[in-house]
Amino acid sequence: MATNAVLRKLKIEYSFQSGVYVPTGNNDLSDGSPTVVDLSLDEGGTGLADIAAVNSDQLDLTAVWPETFTMIACLEWFAAVTAGGTVDFYWSYSANSGVGVGNPGSPDGIDGLYAPSGFTDDEGVRQMFYIGSHINNGNIAPQISVISTTLSLPTRFGQLVVFNDSGTLLCGTDDIESSVLMYGYIPDIQAAA
Repeated sequence: MATNAVLRKLKIEYSFQSGVYVPTGNNDLSDGSPTVVDLSLDEGGTGLADIAAVNSDQLDLTAVWPETFTMIACLEWFAAVTAGGTVDFYWSYSANSGVGVGNPGSPDGIDGLYAPSGFTDDEGVRQMFYIGSHINNGNIAPQISVISTTLSLPTRFGQLVVFNDSGTLLCGTDDIESSVLMYGYIPDIQAAA
């Protein structure tokens, strides 16, 4: 009996990064020309404080988006970081195309410091879709980690929110190596053999 193989095919890459992003050597996560989404992990050149968060620009996944995504991150540290601390990743999604409209946790959809009204950053991110965490290894050098391998996004619009719970400053005055890459995959059904 003839059968069809179902494979995975890369559809798109999104790179969440700042305007000064310049990866070097092994810290370049992309294998092509990703669509860039603004996300300033250094928060204006001063670094992202502990127990604070930033949100990316709103992303439009288009009317038909990949079934699953894989997310990996490269994070650069300003000073020695305690092993075991985390940087947590959340997705605030919406079916509304209006920037910051209908998003859990109330991010504004514009790259910058996450500043929810009426509650703390920690309370706000817990209203969002949790993706995964980077767990620090104690090394000040850029660290690369898998955040999720089976991320499925339910609506067309959304924004990435990154919460620093590491115990120290993220990026500081230098985030040129820091980025978050999201690979989108679609099923590719092969001809019957």
